[in-house]
Amino acid sequence: MQFQPSELNRMTLLKAVASLVIIISVLIVGAVSVWFSAQSAAYDAALGAYVGWNENLCEKVKLRAAENNIGFGSLDAASAETLFGGDYNGFNGALVVTEAGGGRIIYSSSDVFADNIGSYGVTLPEEGTEVFEVGAGGKYYAVAATGLGEGMYLCGYMDFTASVQAFSGFKTAVIAVFTVSAVLIIGAFAAYVILTGINERGHKYRYKLQTDSEGRILKSNKNFKQDFPQTVRIYDNVAHFDEGKLNAIKLNSFEDEQFLACAAKRTTSGKIKISADALGMPYNAQATQPREMMREMYVSLLPRGKAFLLGIIFIANLHNIKDMFGRDFAENVHHIIYDKIAKRFKYIYDLDIYNIGVIFPDGKEYEVLMQDLKDIVADLNQYIKIENNVVNMSVKCGFAVCDNTMEQRSFEYAMTAADAALTRTEKEKLKNYYIFRGSEIKQFAKYFFNYDLRQMLKDNLFEMEYQPQYSIAEQRVVGFEALFRVKKSANLAVNIFDLISYAERSGNMMVIGDFIFNTAMSFAKRLENKDIKLSLNVSPVQLMQAGFCDNFLEIYDQYDLKPGSLCVEITESFLVQNFDDAVQKLEVLREHGIEIHLDDFGTRYSSLLYLKKLPVSVIKIDREFVIDIGSNDFDKSITSMIVNICKEQNLMSISEGVETREQYDILKSIGVDIIQGWLIGKSMPADAALKFADEFKLK
Repeated sequence: MQFQPSELNRMTLLKAVASLVIIISVLIVGAVSVWFSAQSAAYDAALGAYVGWNENLCEKVKLRAAENNIGFGSLDAASAETLFGGDYNGFNGALVVTEAGGGRIIYSSSDVFADNIGSYGVTLPEEGTEVFEVGAGGKYYAVAATGLGEGMYLCGYMDFTASVQAFSGFKTAVIAVFTVSAVLIIGAFAAYVILTGINERGHKYRYKLQTDSEGRILKSNKNFKQDFPQTVRIYDNVAHFDEGKLNAIKLNSFEDEQFLACAAKRTTSGKIKISADALGMPYNAQATQPREMMREMYVSLLPRGKAFLLGIIFIANLHNIKDMFGRDFAENVHHIIYDKIAKRFKYIYDLDIYNIGVIFPDGKEYEVLMQDLKDIVADLNQYIKIENNVVNMSVKCGFAVCDNTMEQRSFEYAMTAADAALTRTEKEKLKNYYIFRGSEIKQFAKYFFNYDLRQMLKDNLFEMEYQPQYSIAEQRVVGFEALFRVKKSANLAVNIFDLISYAERSGNMMVIGDFIFNTAMSFAKRLENKDIKLSLNVSPVQLMQAGFCDNFLEIYDQYDLKPGSLCVEITESFLVQNFDDAVQKLEVLREHGIEIHLDDFGTRYSSLLYLKKLPVSVIKIDREFVIDIGSNDFDKSITSMIVNICKEQNLMSISEGVETREQYDILKSIGVDIIQGWLIGKSMPADAALKFADEFKLK
């Protein structure tokens, strides 16, 4: 940050004073810590010395008992007295107690202790010697307890009052030193923050803006509009910004995210004035999601009452490009397409590596854009040359005209409309784009999914079913795969794949995911005593969300599952984007005892490259290689190759789609570990699955 010279001098002096106070306090705390550790060790050593004393005393007592033909089982106070003869081996006194009743005192050399040694907090050891610090009669004693045999114990005791009082006083002094040092450090830091970090008059802030209590930006200066043209709201809770402290926030600029340090000031009308600068240090704030930024821009345009365009641009062949040229090459293609879109559309949002959201507001430029839309999409589908490689692009677009002809004006409805137009483009394959208009909804009806998934959850219209996995070697059910289902009572005219895709596109996958995780993990807990694992699928949209691991593990910990009882299935297809981030998250799950399964292996020839780095323990062979395995030598060879890789890398193999005994026999001969498919059983509810696991025998 840049400050005025006078402010800089005052800050420099205060920094030096604050740093000196903190350094001195840290040195004091360090010295006291070392001193405390030494005193604590000496205190423990003093107690420990009585172990040897008592063991030596026990040996003497046992020797005298043998000489006088005294058995410990019949020991009484009179006979016990003869075993000591007034010699307590350095102790102030001794006790003989019986194990019966938890330590009833048979003999005591003085009246310090009475009745039962257990009432003083002494627990008789099963073996060896234990030393206890005991309070009795206003004093403290060190009591060492050792077994004599035949249910009898010897306890030597020593006046330990002086040592306890000295150590207690020492601990009080240490606490006081730590408290004073903490106050000095906090005070120095607070003085620095209050006097230098927030003085707006002594600082030239680049950005000036005004928001309401919910963070919506009402006014902003030229610099802010220039650097953050798409930002219409601050997602941090501005209502709780402290005027006496510097607040750090995270915003998305045109190409990447940026951190700002800001000073807040409340006005009498409830508005909040914010002055901010770029923050040159890391700050752990939640990233603003592109979809939410797109929502805010959409909402800000609604009050104008005029038509504007919202769209989703899908790079259809990017996955194939990635397979042919690699992930880095695919990302470069994405950037080129993104830059092309940025030149023609007012606001763009990088939803993921495949999909880019766009908004174009009303006005004269809007009319020109609508006339040029065909040429714009055609330009996106031109050849691209990268590193001497020429790539023919396939870009599909779905647009929605947002005006009063739409049945609803919500952002979710507009995105669903654009998605319906995109789906129509992909399914009909006649054009590279379609435009959804409210008056033409009948033409998009079969592509239009507009479900309130949150309400459906509340209405209990979803359920989980479980498909069994059978071990060829163990000849029993060793696992189930959890599958998301819609109850028949919901009467939905859409298959489960389309519903999941809709949940991902509409931003509801996290909510659906929590339902799946909770329901599946509850069932996994029921399977633990049967030594059966449960695997569940994780959507790429879920895995790539910030905080996914924390949320998943929080649910996982609620069910207290044993390591290895739960498996997460991922598909190779999502690994185009943020591969390293995905690997890192999967490593976190594996460290918590969760197995990672790689699904649909072999369907993409880049899978071998991913397998090298992914922390997987199981590979699932896609059903495409199983369907014709009895008549297609290629399928059999591919399956054999995958199984051999598994065996060489100590991985398990699961073959999906097994429906016939012939397929089973071939897979068994190849060496597949586990099979899954209709030959074993279809998916079923939880109770039926438990019963199935107990009773199933392969005929």
